[in-house]
Amino acid sequence: MKIDALSFSWAGDKYLGRSYSEMDCQAFVERCMRDCGLNKDLPGSNAWYREVMKHGWVGSPEECVKKFGQVPKGALLFILEHDGKEPAKYKPDGIGNASHIGIKTGRNDGAIHSSHSKGCVCTSKFKDKTIPNGGWNRVGLYDQFDYGKSVTWVQEHDGIGDKPPDQSKDEVVNLQGIVTAPSGSTVNLRKTPDGDLVDRIPIGTEVMVVDYGPEWCKVVTGGLTGYMMTQFIDIQGEVVPGEDPADQSKEDSPGADGDIGDKVELTFSYEAMANAYPFLRTLCDQIEKKVGRG
Repeated sequence: MKIDALSFSWAGDKYLGRSYSEMDCQAFVERCMRDCGLNKDLPGSNAWYREVMKHGWVGSPEECVKKFGQVPKGALLFILEHDGKEPAKYKPDGIGNASHIGIKTGRNDGAIHSSHSKGCVCTSKFKDKTIPNGGWNRVGLYDQFDYGKSVTWVQEHDGIGDKPPDQSKDEVVNLQGIVTAPSGSTVNLRKTPDGDLVDRIPIGTEVMVVDYGPEWCKVVTGGLTGYMMTQFIDIQGEVVPGEDPADQSKEDSPGADGDIGDKVELTFSYEAMANAYPFLRTLCDQIEKKVGRG
């Protein structure tokens, strides 16, 4: 089973500031993988570079952008040098010294890695271009990751990724948002809409919206994936109409006394939703008084 590359791209945030002596670059990347469900234990960044060469794709950032449209979130990043400092067992293959490994973050503008020079897990700039003079210069796309719709994949390419997404219907993928609320300090993140609580996310936290609906959004933040009520997310960008991640084919309808009554099928248009908004807002206020926000 492949792990979600987008979740992987956010998994390292909770380790920011963690000492390099506790987790070097390879150990940090593998810790993030384990957090997402993939257990690997390889002997260093050189081993990882060769692993991805055998089971995936490697190339320069520019080659990745040309072939796939972008460097996807969750891609492995490497510094490859030809300085002769690779372990002796790797010298015969002539590949070079992959001296460092990191992860492209979910923020579109950087990498996260455990840095020897800074002594801790930190972020650095990376904008899908080779950083000369000892910076990130190789991208690795591993076949154990599901890169989903973040890349315009060619289905047959090395068995990596899925077929190109169906473009016949509009949907929202990978919008950034900020957690917000008129009161309180946190908003609930749930396993499913109206489901078990995953965590309470502080106001002001950045989230990645991977699926958008008028009531619930599926989001990724800090290595966690779950559902948050749309009204508590300040979307940073244009929302393209799509289906609610929750099944909206059947909704609870209000009874005569204002409580939840029989279930009926509802088909929403934006005009109908606008007309129904005052009633729905009143109903939501009643629910929040009973069960709390989120």
